[in-house]
Amino acid sequence: MSTPGPTDPPIRFGVIGLGFGRCHAKVLSTLPGARLVAVADLDPEAQGIDLEPWAARLGARGHRDGLRMIAEEELDAVVVAVPPAARRRIVEAAGERGLAVFLEKPFAVDDAHAEEMTALFDRFPGMPVMMDFCLRHLPAVRRLRELLDGPLGEGLVVNADLVLPRDDSPSWVWDTAVGNGIVNENTCHLLDTLCCLLGEPVAVQAAGGSFLGSPLEDGVAVTLRFASGAAAVLTGGALGAQALRTPAALSVYTRHGQARLTGHDHMFGDLEWATADSADPERESWPLPGRGEISAAALAHFVAALRAGTAPAPGRDAGVLAVRIAMAVRAALTSGATVKI
Repeated sequence: MSTPGPTDPPIRFGVIGLGFGRCHAKVLSTLPGARLVAVADLDPEAQGIDLEPWAARLGARGHRDGLRMIAEEELDAVVVAVPPAARRRIVEAAGERGLAVFLEKPFAVDDAHAEEMTALFDRFPGMPVMMDFCLRHLPAVRRLRELLDGPLGEGLVVNADLVLPRDDSPSWVWDTAVGNGIVNENTCHLLDTLCCLLGEPVAVQAAGGSFLGSPLEDGVAVTLRFASGAAAVLTGGALGAQALRTPAALSVYTRHGQARLTGHDHMFGDLEWATADSADPERESWPLPGRGEISAAALAHFVAALRAGTAPAPGRDAGVLAVRIAMAVRAALTSGATVKI
């Protein structure tokens, strides 16, 4: 694929995997600068989807084989929204066709798998790859990042909380060979956000476990130390109550002040901040999309980057790092020791 410029036709997308991928497909069907061409799922009925009419309503064609979709359709990019253990052949096919890849988290099952996938992506050095760590693209988080680079100064200490409702995750999330746990599959969103705000993590301590009889840890309290000297404490897992709508909170104490992000439905929408000499706090708010549109801003960034010929962010290195942190959390839970990242 030659990189489109600002005046070129829309980026032509295919979506593989219609679990959460259906949400990406719906966003892409109306996103400026993008055109949804095709969708694919091996068993759409299991997702409650009547494939052909569902795809047609989005202006797309439906396939039951993602590899065939890549081979037959005229595409510029593909959204890969299948579990990480099932991606290798899809990535190979996308690379051979010269497609850009928007990759659902987690990047890999574990550290060894992350190395395998990194080696695979290395075969296609020109392939644009973006991880769907969508929280860093929310306007409230982007604004906080600007403030840390400006009047608030560097982040020093953070407290963050993002816990899914119990019984909210499919069974594959808990399979060590597929999703490898809720920290790897979902708390990774918060891990990436912290890295976006504080930089490179170097060590982790953790406590928690399987409190509700889950196959793997379902609740964790984690302390992260960063190369800058900053520290973060976070709670993650799947112990929440559905009625509270997955509240999200992040407080950061900085060189020159303090800020707090809050929100619901797994997103941050409100920002309160002040410098140490402020008389009153500043309050900024942004409307939150529906949960199904949580990745709309990330997809818009991906499209804009492809059209401009720039590298989308976060790239695959951020995916590898999130897996590394998640595996370090488990090692710290098991050993009770500080684990280097």
